[in-house]
Amino acid sequence: NEQGILPKIIENLMKERKIAINNKDELTSYAIKIHLNSMFGVLANPTYRFFNLDIANAITTFGQFIIKLTAKKTEELDYKVIYSDTDSIFVLSGAEFVKGAEKIGMELQNKLTNFFKDYIGKNYKRESYLGLEFKKTYVRFLMPKIRHSEQGAKKRYAGLYLDSSCGEKLEFVGMEVIRGDWTDLAKKFQYEIVNRIFHKEDILEFIKEFVKDVSAGKYDDLLVYKKSLRKGLMDYVSITPQHVKAARKLQKLTSNLIEYVMTEDGPEPIQNKKSKI
Repeated sequence: NEQGILPKIIENLMKERKIAINNKDELTSYAIKIHLNSMFGVLANPTYRFFNLDIANAITTFGQFIIKLTAKKTEELDYKVIYSDTDSIFVLSGAEFVKGAEKIGMELQNKLTNFFKDYIGKNYKRESYLGLEFKKTYVRFLMPKIRHSEQGAKKRYAGLYLDSSCGEKLEFVGMEVIRGDWTDLAKKFQYEIVNRIFHKEDILEFIKEFVKDVSAGKYDDLLVYKKSLRKGLMDYVSITPQHVKAARKLQKLTSNLIEYVMTEDGPEPIQNKKSKI
């Protein structure tokens, strides 16, 4: 039952991070967070002095166990869990107003933190450092389904929440609007569609007009794809991605970032576009 050296290091780092957060020292807080999160990586690395695969596997297994148990306990409190991630759960509050939902969120935060304090003490004879934090209330939430399934796609969702500093805020996770390998046109279209859905506005006329404008060339400047080369052009042998095909049409390669458009003659770099989009 003796406390090990690694938990003591983690405990000290967590105390230091708490001080940094209280002092609003974001840089120090983030640096310590990176150190804390690297613990799994180094323990799973055979070159690390304290390499131990059993401990590394225990970290991931216990993390999964904690989230599943959190969801289970939340549903035992008569709230529906609609989604769970590696370090969070999304709960349908059933509240009519935001303040009611926030009150439920705080109550769940405290009840679940106390539950884990008792659970860890009873089952592992250790002090619990697990603390759930209520983050935000979405007034609208959208999770695309996996193709040919009723199940929601992992780490892909959009939500509308109220921010105290700037009012309404639209948040996207894992969707095209925030991904670098999609065109600005795709991002604009997805943002506008989701924003209209969340505000219960008509989208049919918007789509018709949008398609018409795209066909008329109004958004040609937003149809550029950007993708980086991961290796030399000649090293792409078995598979030739679109950005590589575009790069091979350049007279001179001046950057690893290839900007190209899809034309009637395939992908072409914007510096040497010859065909119609």
